[in-house]
Amino acid sequence: MAARKPKAAPSRIEYVLGKGTSRLLNARIDKEEIHLIVNGPAMLYDQVRILTSLDMADGATFQAWTRLANGLSCTSYCGRNGVTKLSVTVDPSRIGTGLKFSTGPMSMYQSLVVLRPRKKGQTMKKLIDESFNYSKTAFSVLMIPEAAEGHMEHDASIFESGVTGPSPSDDDSHHHEHHH
Repeated sequence: MAARKPKAAPSRIEYVLGKGTSRLLNARIDKEEIHLIVNGPAMLYDQVRILTSLDMADGATFQAWTRLANGLSCTSYCGRNGVTKLSVTVDPSRIGTGLKFSTGPMSMYQSLVVLRPRKKGQTMKKLIDESFNYSKTAFSVLMIPEAAEGHMEHDASIFESGVTGPSPSDDDSHHHEHHH
């Protein structure tokens, strides 16, 4: 009896999100999956935006973004929190539309976020090109990991233990401007 050929794993690219890593990640790639390795603490990043160099006239319409969002699946894998389905949402603004998705549940540990087309065997490039109606204009689609808003690190007790020297209340050296 002939042995069955093992199924090939989907092609993928891996990007590491950590302090100082690239802020512009190519999403329009000839791979079936994008793996974002989110190095904890997750308070560094809370979401990723997907933007394009196309303008509305070239096909980056709300409808195109909706097609792309509906064609994507996003999942967070974390030893601590297990598997979490993440939604990819259309993010309209006054200056243009894009997509956004969360980097998963807050964790002090490494987690993996996998972004892939829902259609099996489809590459990210094919889904993106289809969504934007095969625009004749040369374009890129980039993911931009965004720093978490707020100052959760000030509330995290792990940063308080073993603090030496003057406490932040003793002087003004730890002052933040909060503009909301």
